[in-house]
Amino acid sequence: MSARTLHLPRDAAWPLRSDFKTSLIGWGGFIALLTCYCMAYQVIVDNIPAERASAISITEVFKNWGVWLVTTPVIFATLRKYSTKWHDRAVEFVALVAIVVFLSTAVPVAIDLLTNARDAATSLMIFLPRYVAVVGVVYLVWHVFLRDRRALTESVDVAPAIELEPAPLTPEPEPAAAGQDALLVSKGADQCLILISRIECVSAAGNYVEIVERGQRYLMRATLKQVEDLLPATDFIRIHRCHLVRRDEIERIKTQPSGNGTVQLRGGQALPMSKKHKQALQRYRPAE
Repeated sequence: MSARTLHLPRDAAWPLRSDFKTSLIGWGGFIALLTCYCMAYQVIVDNIPAERASAISITEVFKNWGVWLVTTPVIFATLRKYSTKWHDRAVEFVALVAIVVFLSTAVPVAIDLLTNARDAATSLMIFLPRYVAVVGVVYLVWHVFLRDRRALTESVDVAPAIELEPAPLTPEPEPAAAGQDALLVSKGADQCLILISRIECVSAAGNYVEIVERGQRYLMRATLKQVEDLLPATDFIRIHRCHLVRRDEIERIKTQPSGNGTVQLRGGQALPMSKKHKQALQRYRPAE
């Protein structure tokens, strides 16, 4: 009998490969453009030979910005890790970002000291404000482009195939039995039980659903409809074809002119709300 391949979900806590790829594309393009500008300026304005201008430009640009090729993925990972825990761990998050900025600033300052280009105080006054501003830009990039997309795409990443003996196909989740209070979910290559009463939201993620419980993300191989049938209808509401949320976790609902909107949860997550499912919320209005 031939073995079959079972793909287990990978723990999505620190997907450094995709973070480094994003950093390399963004900072690589910025460094390349800035290097070309510096070379052109030195050749045209300062009349420096092109060969020497290229060496100076590459050295200076990498000294000033090269460290962010490494530290940007660290900030992305930190933002993702604390994205559902702002209220409880804000001090810890700020401390980690401050350490990253300090270590990043230390690199060009140390180079200036070793090359006798500037004294430490002058170098620090130049680079520290720049790098604080860079953290703001990195946060905006993550907030606008990566926050919601990463939460879903990383959840369906799979670990290397594990060879197992043939086994029956996994049955679909059965309708909730009376008194059922937990779900069996995956965390990395392991499984665990989580209490339904502590689930904050559920999102579709390919062949899986991503379940957020007390700020932790878990995976379950099922459709969103199957999981919806397992949850108490009085506690959860669908706000989008890809999202279910616990009613008690809804902190704020923002509506756009198009009729769509965003649901802000108490844990800090912001999930899209479709116009179609927004109408379901109208039943909570007082009868006229």
